[in-house]
Amino acid sequence: MKVYKLLYTVIFLLGILAVSCGNDPIFFIISTETVPKPPLIPGGPTNMVIFEREYLSDPANPDSEVKTISLLFVASGRLHWYGKPPNTNEQPEWDRDYGIPQPGGKIIALAVAGKRLYALCLNGNTLNATLHYIERSDAQWKEVRGTADSYPLIQSIYADPDKPQLFASARKSNGTAYALLYLDDTNTLRMLKPDSSMLTGVVYRKDTYYLCTQGDGIFQIADKNISTSIKQAVNNKQTFMGMIKLEDDTIIAVERNGGALYEVKDGSYSQIFSDRGNSITVGRYATGALALWEDRLDPGKKLLVAGIQGGLFSTSSSSFTNGYVEFELTQEGSLNKNAPRHDSNSLQTVNDTDRYTTSLGKRPINHLFQTPKKIDPDMIFFASTQTTGLWSYRYRDDNGGWQWNAEEE
Repeated sequence: MKVYKLLYTVIFLLGILAVSCGNDPIFFIISTETVPKPPLIPGGPTNMVIFEREYLSDPANPDSEVKTISLLFVASGRLHWYGKPPNTNEQPEWDRDYGIPQPGGKIIALAVAGKRLYALCLNGNTLNATLHYIERSDAQWKEVRGTADSYPLIQSIYADPDKPQLFASARKSNGTAYALLYLDDTNTLRMLKPDSSMLTGVVYRKDTYYLCTQGDGIFQIADKNISTSIKQAVNNKQTFMGMIKLEDDTIIAVERNGGALYEVKDGSYSQIFSDRGNSITVGRYATGALALWEDRLDPGKKLLVAGIQGGLFSTSSSSFTNGYVEFELTQEGSLNKNAPRHDSNSLQTVNDTDRYTTSLGKRPINHLFQTPKKIDPDMIFFASTQTTGLWSYRYRDDNGGWQWNAEEE
């Protein structure tokens, strides 16, 4: 009799647990989790860039037809590329043989300026980095000559991909001071401004380059006289993590603490507010990841996506306050200042916000990028996480459908 009572009690308790789990949103969210995939591109990948490459249609035959292909490039130590042969129905894939060599060293940043792809590479286990570049048909990478003796450690490189000018920042070996640099016509990095901060973004508009920095505000430089025309748009020490140009030519920069958005104008910049006077921010700490996104099935649905970090030391997957937020754009591509910010429970870029929360929403993101249709008709959205590799938003048959997960082969 006691055995029956015990069995009845266990069944009753299990029934209560099942009902409570079914009604508890936490248990429901857990039930939507997907199995993590091993990343093809591990660690903390670089930014993503688009670069055109000329290649032999038959790599084994030097007399075969030369074709041109647009590829998405990213690196995590070594260089990776994504795309498909032009004018074919093949699916895009990673690292197909297009005659692309590795530059050597550990790649920590990429930039495209005009007809060149640049790679900033660490040398061995040191902090010394070397800048290399390759042109569309080159068989080998070329090295850029060094920087000012007092700032030997190159830290970042940036360019507007539609213009040939490259900019960089370098640090002193015995301190935290930075210098802003530019690449001159002799392929040599030259001093632009000493005693500044690390460069975090470059945008070109109407004969002017705009450079944002992590602690020294925003600078602007006339295209025709780069070496002597640098000036601060506003004289302050704000920390900007990234910068992007919208389709309507508006330039937006994002501040680190609180993630306020700023509009950059000729000679000035100002914080963006809605018509009701509310400041437009990412809501937490901005990582600097900024990307334009549009719905592949509805081109009129456009967003500005910005990476966020829940805390200054939030790098593990234990936090649910990382990932990204979204801002609505108009059909013309301008910022809709009066639309609400889309947070984790209202994102437009995913089908299931709960599934996002338990995957990419736990991870800080360094870079975001949506693949253009000329490379992938599905316009895959990619994210370079801080520590868990390159992720993508795809439909995965073997893992539960649409989801953010590590990009595989």
